[in-house]
Amino acid sequence: MFVDIYDQLYISYASVVSTLGILFNGFLLFLIFFKSPSCLTPYTVFLANTSITQLLYSLCFILTVPRVISINLRIVNIYLGFSQFLGHWWIHFAVNSFLSIMLSMVFRCISLKTLRFPTSGAFAMCILAYMIPLSMVISIRDIEITSNFTINSNYTLWQLENLDRYRTVVGTSVAQLSTLWVACCVSLLCIPIYSVMFYCRYRILKMLERPGYMFNTTTTLQIKRLVKALTVQSMIPVFTLFPASLIFLSTQFHVIETTKFGYIIISLLSLSPTIDPLVTIYYVQPYRKYIVDLLWFEERPIVSPFLSNNDPRFYRSRSNSVLMMRNTHFV
Repeated sequence: MFVDIYDQLYISYASVVSTLGILFNGFLLFLIFFKSPSCLTPYTVFLANTSITQLLYSLCFILTVPRVISINLRIVNIYLGFSQFLGHWWIHFAVNSFLSIMLSMVFRCISLKTLRFPTSGAFAMCILAYMIPLSMVISIRDIEITSNFTINSNYTLWQLENLDRYRTVVGTSVAQLSTLWVACCVSLLCIPIYSVMFYCRYRILKMLERPGYMFNTTTTLQIKRLVKALTVQSMIPVFTLFPASLIFLSTQFHVIETTKFGYIIISLLSLSPTIDPLVTIYYVQPYRKYIVDLLWFEERPIVSPFLSNNDPRFYRSRSNSVLMMRNTHFV
């Protein structure tokens, strides 16, 4: 299989980012399934949905390593991984993970109003939102593609050298209903998703600031922490999905006519599955507490000829920061 120096660097990047994404999301799933308190049960459905989606995205990315070249309403994918048959699934998982973050914010807003939210309702919301990514997968099957070297070279304006030496090269035209639908889901769908998320965030904070609200101070702080986590997660696409979408749209509408961004588009999209689980683990108090307890070593006695073995000063005490983290009033 032919790869140049830039392909090798891109494959190395994909290997590192995908491996971290798989490990972080796998560990987060362990925390969700085995370390979540019962009070988080409906919320864990959305957490698991996001984590599973991002884990599968990372897996598809490492197996396909797609290099996406978009120019003048044409798209050419060069697959540098082991399999090109999973090529369309990474787009599907990227969109579904973003929708899942939005659903988490919607759930938090609804649960504050109704005070009771069934777990079945969380599953129903996830399944309903999944219809959009599923429609992308179905529509992709109707897209007309080509592996002809001459046609794909015309699509890239003959700017790519050694295109005929790659093992798997697939090209298509954006001027198809199926392709347009997928492109809209990846780029323009961000606008209504962000609108819903920040509207729900505004409503949540307004309800929590209302005088005489029914939650105590500790519960209110925990809710605000979860909302802050969702806000931070929603800002990650600003630095990943939005630049990738902007580059894609710029190349499609003749603003940029170059193939130099073939590595950047997917590289940006692949950062979210690595960062999102770390944000969740940090802001969800039971998960963060488990990490602190896991990393904390057993207390060891201080050997001293001036103290007896039963003296309490034999043992080191934990730092104030750890005690604060254990105290619910600080989380």
